[in-house]
Amino acid sequence: MLVTCIGLEMNIINFLACPLVHSSTDFRLTNKERLVLEHVSGFGTSSNKSYGYGVDVSQNHTILETHGMERVKDFMVNFTKDFVKNKLKIKQEFYLTQSWSTKNAKDDRHHMHTHANTLLSCVYYVQAECPNSGKLTLANDHNGLFPHFNLTFEYEEYNNYNSKSWTFDVKTGDIVLFPGYLSHFSTPNESDIDRIVIGANFFTRGKFGTDNTIDLMEIK
Repeated sequence: MLVTCIGLEMNIINFLACPLVHSSTDFRLTNKERLVLEHVSGFGTSSNKSYGYGVDVSQNHTILETHGMERVKDFMVNFTKDFVKNKLKIKQEFYLTQSWSTKNAKDDRHHMHTHANTLLSCVYYVQAECPNSGKLTLANDHNGLFPHFNLTFEYEEYNNYNSKSWTFDVKTGDIVLFPGYLSHFSTPNESDIDRIVIGANFFTRGKFGTDNTIDLMEIK
């Protein structure tokens, strides 16, 4: 990015940038897929609301492997793989490890958390009434500018260089992709309509390193 400062042009490079992907799509679940999702999620029968925030998490962690969800799986997996191959330019394979669903009723929110044992996390909004259904915030626990110095700088304005968090307005059909180590949470759902999300985690496999060094390894 070229900017002008004190009369000089500065070419600012996003070195080691943390990729956050947010896309609005026309993809929607069919009525049949919605029924399958509702059945395998088990919402209302064995709810997991122990966090105290009202988030209902499916006990089924392989939702996208369920018969009837093939089209949804292809959509989320292909979206992630396309980003890895064509944007990150990574040759090794990324594959789906887990998939689940969450539901937030009115006034409920999703607590701050990270996804362990995950490289990339993908979130698809099955049902979200924007702007009342809440926002998604992703946060970096470390100071991105100077990670070894926790200094409380004052900023004239926030941008992608000095911000420690990024917030998205999300709606039905949106899909978000981000590194699993990032802390993230949702604000309360102020809508009368439940916010329903499908999440998916991805890891990698293949050969890493070369025979010419001592770092050759293979993940199968």
